[in-house]
Amino acid sequence: MRRDEMKRVLIPVIALTICFTAIWKWTLGFSAFTVFSYTLQKAGELPRSFPDLAMISQDDTVFHLKDKRKYVLLNFVYLNCPYVCHKVNNQLERIYHLFDSTKVPSRLEFVTVSFDLGNDDVEKIKKYREYFGPDIPGWTFALPYHTDQKSFDQFLRQIGIWKYTVPGTGIINHSLFLYLISPENKIVQVFDPARENDHSVYEQINLCLQKQSI
Repeated sequence: MRRDEMKRVLIPVIALTICFTAIWKWTLGFSAFTVFSYTLQKAGELPRSFPDLAMISQDDTVFHLKDKRKYVLLNFVYLNCPYVCHKVNNQLERIYHLFDSTKVPSRLEFVTVSFDLGNDDVEKIKKYREYFGPDIPGWTFALPYHTDQKSFDQFLRQIGIWKYTVPGTGIINHSLFLYLISPENKIVQVFDPARENDHSVYEQINLCLQKQSI
């Protein structure tokens, strides 16, 4: 093969190899094709430890998830969200009511944490919780406690949540994952409410509860 012919063959092959390698690296081996899944996978394989963060509830009580010593289903929202956060919480409410009183709140709690440190406060999350009615023992709405935005954003990256505040709008784009945290303070499962239905999430959590009781 002549040199000019070899160049015509090698150049596209080399370019294709470079593109293939770059895509493989950026998608973590073709396993993460969105910024949400990429951030989640970069946080590490399951099960993994849940980083500590002080939180304050709608009842003005400071707590740490690691001190609960039970399963916790955790999600993140912000109250000025125009749509999707409230949709996820409505789904969580349906999942909540699939469990009976022998499991919630004695062995499983729900915790919903606000992203919006600048606009949400204890009074607002208390009022928001009231929209779901009084019959929800074991579902806490909370805020990070004595945590600045930089530290909170680092915490979110550690657990695999992507978040971006659109400048000048107050809109926060973010992951929607639900995290199941074990009594040993480890993230054992992550659910995507956009892809999993209520009963699927319920059954997987219930299986963890059943294994614990064996």
